[in-house]
Amino acid sequence: MRDVRVCHLDERGELVSAAPAGLVGVTLEERRPPSEPVAFHGRPGKLSDWWCATTGGHVVCGSLRRRRVALELDFDPEIAWIGGEPAELHWQGARGKRRWRPDFVVRTVTGARRVVLVKPEKDGPQWREDLEVVRHVAAAAGWQVSVRRVPEGVRLANLEWAADYRQAVRVPAAEQDAVEDAFRRERPIGEGARASGVPYAAALDLVYRLVWQRRLEIHWDQPLMPRATAWLADGAA
Repeated sequence: MRDVRVCHLDERGELVSAAPAGLVGVTLEERRPPSEPVAFHGRPGKLSDWWCATTGGHVVCGSLRRRRVALELDFDPEIAWIGGEPAELHWQGARGKRRWRPDFVVRTVTGARRVVLVKPEKDGPQWREDLEVVRHVAAAAGWQVSVRRVPEGVRLANLEWAADYRQAVRVPAAEQDAVEDAFRRERPIGEGARASGVPYAAALDLVYRLVWQRRLEIHWDQPLMPRATAWLADGAA
């Protein structure tokens, strides 16, 4: 396998270059990118950081496509920490020197470290080489590798809607209990909000907040509107 070096910031914020095996146990997901981030795959465009409820800070995203995957990672209950572009890989490629930043490094709730890659719109030799190199690095560093498609359609719209309620706010315990109790059976969101006894606007906001918190389940192929149905998630009772 080709010689690969990994550039990243150390715990003092200084740039270092390491062999893949030297990354075992390094909390890369908590580091900033090794230099100013660039647009996705070098394309010009506005950088779109994601304010992340999982970490309480911003995740670096080089494009709207990455931002949408960051949103989905933020919603994933298996993810405990998310870092955007915290490492840059350098190697001698088939057509000369190459460098590339994997999209995300995350830590799971079990403590596993995972490289998350955004699947490109079109596969090609460059992508296959990038994937081969990152898998080589991951094997040496003890990481997992995950390739994610960008969410789209109704699922994306629902994620974006629920994510508007991702910031923590104080909710009276009695109101939350009343709304959750109203959804002990599957029913339309608007109907359950009215049945809860909580003022309708506040109840509706709380429903969407509970969807983000995964305390209420929904059908993700249906638009997240008051006529869509929701029900209390297993384990939320």
